[in-house]
Amino acid sequence: MELPRVRARLPRSFADTRNLQQVARVIVFIVLSALGAMARVGSPFGVLTLADAPAYFAALSFSWVEGALVGGLGTLLAALVAGFPLGPLVHVYGAVQAALWATCLRLAYERGGPLLALITTTFLAGVAAAALCWPLGGLPLVTGSLARLIATAAVNVVAATALFLLLTRSKVVYVRRRY
Repeated sequence: MELPRVRARLPRSFADTRNLQQVARVIVFIVLSALGAMARVGSPFGVLTLADAPAYFAALSFSWVEGALVGGLGTLLAALVAGFPLGPLVHVYGAVQAALWATCLRLAYERGGPLLALITTTFLAGVAAAALCWPLGGLPLVTGSLARLIATAAVNVVAATALFLLLTRSKVVYVRRRY
């Protein structure tokens, strides 16, 4: 009895290889985002997570599209693992916001450098995200989540930006930028 031959579909050109690498990279960062959501750190402001740091790093290192995909899908994967405690629509709302903040980080970094990106994204992912909670819970939800969202945004943006700057300015790893 002879075993059937199996042919693996290999990329036929450089473009296919690059697409496969991009998809694999996005999947790895989505999983890192979900793992970052599971790592909880207590603080005076509430529980902080590193769920958005992989999305911010992907946006800075590769492209705003990859950062947005990692931010949105990573948020949804973390919510799925937790069992959608706030309901699916609220988590989709948060995923859209995470994708938007990763995109804004990349655009602010390109326009004004790391300091502008840090300040802008911390404001957007903290203050603006709290203000966008108004339709979901009104003023009590906005005021109750404001400090925690600002602290979480600052930790995530600082971690991602610091790692990105460390890698781009070191001679150990070469990070190729594509605009």
